[in-house]
Amino acid sequence: MTTRGFTARGFQTYALALTLLGIVALCLAIIARTGGTLIYTLDDPYIHLALAEEILQGNYGINPGEAASPSSSMLYALALAPLLALGLGTLAPLALAVVGQGMAVWLMAGALAPALTGQRAAALVAGPLLALAINAIGLPLTGMEHPLHVAVSVAVLLGLARAAAGRAPGWLLLAILLAPALRFEGYALALAAITALAFLDHRRMAFLALAGLTALSIGYVLAMQALGLPLLPSSVMVKSAASAAALDADGRSALVAVIVNAIRGAQTPQGALMIGTGQVLLALVVWRPDRVSRAVVWPLLAALAAHFLVGRFGWFARYEVYAVAMTLTALALILPRHLPQAGSVLILPLAAFGWTYLPTLEQTPAAAVSIYQQQYQMHRFATGFFPYTVAVNDIGWVSYDNDIAVLDLWGLGSEEARQLTAAEGRTVQTLRQLTEARAAYAMVYDIAFEGAIPPEWCRIATLTTSRVIAASDTVSFYLIDRDLEPEMRAALTEFAPTLPDGADLSVHSCQ
Repeated sequence: MTTRGFTARGFQTYALALTLLGIVALCLAIIARTGGTLIYTLDDPYIHLALAEEILQGNYGINPGEAASPSSSMLYALALAPLLALGLGTLAPLALAVVGQGMAVWLMAGALAPALTGQRAAALVAGPLLALAINAIGLPLTGMEHPLHVAVSVAVLLGLARAAAGRAPGWLLLAILLAPALRFEGYALALAAITALAFLDHRRMAFLALAGLTALSIGYVLAMQALGLPLLPSSVMVKSAASAAALDADGRSALVAVIVNAIRGAQTPQGALMIGTGQVLLALVVWRPDRVSRAVVWPLLAALAAHFLVGRFGWFARYEVYAVAMTLTALALILPRHLPQAGSVLILPLAAFGWTYLPTLEQTPAAAVSIYQQQYQMHRFATGFFPYTVAVNDIGWVSYDNDIAVLDLWGLGSEEARQLTAAEGRTVQTLRQLTEARAAYAMVYDIAFEGAIPPEWCRIATLTTSRVIAASDTVSFYLIDRDLEPEMRAALTEFAPTLPDGADLSVHSCQ
């Protein structure tokens, strides 16, 4: 198949090359601004790295001997662990992300290529727009599992299209199981895909997929129960009111939460575009139904509905990207069946989604610099200047590559903190209870604990930095163990001159 100079494989190579060049350019831009250190745009990947470190030691958590479930993915930290064992260190998340993102772009470009036949200009434009439309250049720099999740989600739709046209490919079974293993949102797509396979008379694969999904779920539940942890990760329950309410069997709160969640999602640019595109796809499959269209559109709509109800949008353009990618893939598969010269038309949704992600792409280097100025410097202080147990609300960089215990006050890495906070709120008493005889000092955002900081804590220093994605540009250092004041002041004095440009440390007197 050619596109006046482009073969289908050539278009895939073109789109992939643009994406990889963009990722390399972003990495170089970040390294140039951090003095040679590659930093991700979020603190979250370092949570997974800390968890992977503990997995290699036979524990599931961020501190030795303390079980916790800070990861919103069953598989991601397990996948990072062998890469850490091989010595990749902080490059391990980037390696997985590039593989996942490359697969996603390759698969989507393959779906788009038939619609671009004979349209060289459209193909030239579609390549970079595809990378923008799924945030393919910036997403790997979050260092999270999302690029892999995007790839397997797209693979599920493509596999269903092949199954509807003839034989179901063997890799479809793997993709169905990987979707929920990588992200809990993948359960909706997996169940919808299994249902579609049954209706397509591929009952053997449907049965195998259902059996595999059941085994995966039971295995995860049994593992969490054995560790004394809840069925859902702490990170999911802290961030998702609907999930927490559902687990607590609070039906009314769960219903309100999912309605509010859906409304908020619809108000985002990506959500609004997905709703509009979904309506177009629904109209096409109702107007002129065929086996392939039904096999692709109905599972897509089921996955989108689930995401609007219990999923999240934003958080540096990562949570909804898999849904955007599936929407565009379905459009690439279905629109050419109804519209000649669909390639030029497909440029429009690619451009529309790409436009919504441009601000994030532009902010990516600055976001990484912000993490470098704030969380990375907190890590340096905790490991190299004042190696005592510290209480924090951002546990990633402080926990990773740190032999000293870290006390998580927010609840992602501490089930005790999550339960206590859920029951009593963030109060002076809860902070005292969590830190008493356990933490020598704290590094926290004041805005996160407004009115809850115990008055006996000494606000001994503040670190002020730039802010892009972090909750605050100011981290307060509180001395909890007053006997350590001379030592901590000496550590702060030594630490301050080592800070990079854009990070400023102010030391205060205790009152």
